[in-house]
Amino acid sequence: MAGYALDNSWDRAERRLSLLEQCLDPMTKRRITMLGIRQGDRCLEVGAGGGSIATWLCEQVGSTGRVTATDINIQLLQDIKLSNFLAIKHDITVNRPPGGAFDFVHARWLLHHLPEPEPAIRRMIDALRPGGWLLLEEPDFFPVLTSTSQLYIDFIVAFTDNVVKASGRDSFWARALPGLVARMGLQQVGGEGDFPLVQGGSPVAEFYSLSAQQIRERIVEAGALSADRLNEAFELLKSPDFWAFGGGGVAVWGQRPN
Repeated sequence: MAGYALDNSWDRAERRLSLLEQCLDPMTKRRITMLGIRQGDRCLEVGAGGGSIATWLCEQVGSTGRVTATDINIQLLQDIKLSNFLAIKHDITVNRPPGGAFDFVHARWLLHHLPEPEPAIRRMIDALRPGGWLLLEEPDFFPVLTSTSQLYIDFIVAFTDNVVKASGRDSFWARALPGLVARMGLQQVGGEGDFPLVQGGSPVAEFYSLSAQQIRERIVEAGALSADRLNEAFELLKSPDFWAFGGGGVAVWGQRPN
């Protein structure tokens, strides 16, 4: 996954990912529980990041189950010392995930970084055993365009555009994910959407701010936002008087036929 902007080796990457986990983990856990993860299941977490969901999955599948977590950088996964956990450096854009067949495969906030998400989704489906479940969760930042703050809109667009610039993608595409997955031969395909309220100083506001700080030079050099406007946006995201919608979430699931 060449050119990934938000490398986990950054000195504040763990904090950035922990903020994202605070916002997204409750919904992810609810969806996984709905799909019926059981003791003894074999699970695959693709693009596992900081590993919060992979760690939780280890608890759900118990000592007779197994959780494999993959990422292009597994630095933040190496501190997870559980007997039923395995971290593997892997690029889903290049090869099929190792160690199939899995009862459950999950990827969150991964596909919008990929130049061609469809081959990656097919590789994940191929890693499922018959009857296994796939869950994909992606952001679509269309709700931010409703904000009364043009500074906030300009900041989010500049930030998200530069995150995915190397892959040629955008962060306003996940509305197409349900139709894409529905054409891949899965059964019981379903989905849902959500979007957070962002208050200045909240975990999600700090996540946006930290993420933009990590690629600050890219944003300014690209001319997407001046250094002064970027600083103004950082101050806006600290203000408890600021409220707006965050990026929308799109979740899609389906089961591989027997």
